[in-house]
Amino acid sequence: MQYNIDKDLEYLKIINNLNDDDLADYCGITRMTLNRWRKNDVIPAHDSLERIYNAIYSNGIYLNKLKEEMYVSSAPKNHIVLFHGAKSEIIGEPSIKFSEEKKDFGKGFYLGESFNQSASFVIGYESSSVYIFDFDKTNVKIKEYDVGVEWMLLIAYFRNKISDYSNSTIIKRIVNELKNTDVVIAPIADNTMYTILDDFIRGIITDLQCLNALSANRLGKQYVFLNNDVINSNLKMLERCFLCEKERMDFEKVNMQENSVGKNKVKIALREYAGKGKYIEDLLYEKA
Repeated sequence: MQYNIDKDLEYLKIINNLNDDDLADYCGITRMTLNRWRKNDVIPAHDSLERIYNAIYSNGIYLNKLKEEMYVSSAPKNHIVLFHGAKSEIIGEPSIKFSEEKKDFGKGFYLGESFNQSASFVIGYESSSVYIFDFDKTNVKIKEYDVGVEWMLLIAYFRNKISDYSNSTIIKRIVNELKNTDVVIAPIADNTMYTILDDFIRGIITDLQCLNALSANRLGKQYVFLNNDVINSNLKMLERCFLCEKERMDFEKVNMQENSVGKNKVKIALREYAGKGKYIEDLLYEKA
């Protein structure tokens, strides 16, 4: 899917009250080139897109946020607007076959619940973009998790961190519950969380320390599609959004601030719950 240049330029005209000549001047191109872009006769080069979207963003017009709000506000009943950050672009149709094995819930197509959330994972890539999807929940088998022991153990299991406990009754049960699930909704875990989780798995911290430390970094929910049939029938790609350099830099600043706060909250959580709860061996043995 290409960027919807025509719609973005139309938004720009409306917001700034421009005519086509003004719009061409704003973009630094001729009217002829503008017309070719809008008719999709010519696909603009990445450098041209970068220059234009940087100019738009620098003038306080946040097109991506605007589009997110418009899609969310107009979503039909039983539909959810979701987002997927891509390092470059999605070639062909989304599918779980392109996913890595060792992810939070194994092979799947992973989406986030907000534009900012999904963009934050790909801002380090120059050609990154964010895709907007419509998810129709009708007749879809969904399993939802909050920050809890089952969520924590499933991530450890699918990331192949607890193979020594694969015969545990609780592990077998929670993994088996996912067999007929189409979509998992669960908190996102980031790199900081994986470090904390490793400490729990190695018996350094308890389950309460781990859970409260993980809760300190709330990145929102992820939607993990485990069934290609559901992806094909219930997930519709709406738009691909351009991430200009200035926007990616702003996301980076926000991430740095949130990471700093999150790390301090983790330190406090680990101290507050020191000695409380169960270590992984006791937890899984007790549940077995």
